[in-house]
Amino acid sequence: FDVAEVDMATPIEFHVTSTDVNHSFALYSPDGHIVMQTQAMPGYVNKLTNIFTKPGVYQVLCLEYCGIAH
Repeated sequence: FDVAEVDMATPIEFHVTSTDVNHSFALYSPDGHIVMQTQAMPGYVNKLTNIFTKPGVYQVLCLEYCGIAH
């Protein structure tokens, strides 16, 4: 999977979309809590901004059963 380093206390904007079906984009903190979430939909871009205040490895996971290899 891809890894990106970002500076803490800097706004980071996510542009969330899909090329196939609806998905649910969720950003999880290092301790496993959802920080933010939105839908990823074909033909539409949702924009989310987050300011990371705690260091660590954050994960992006889908919250919706969207097909094989979900």
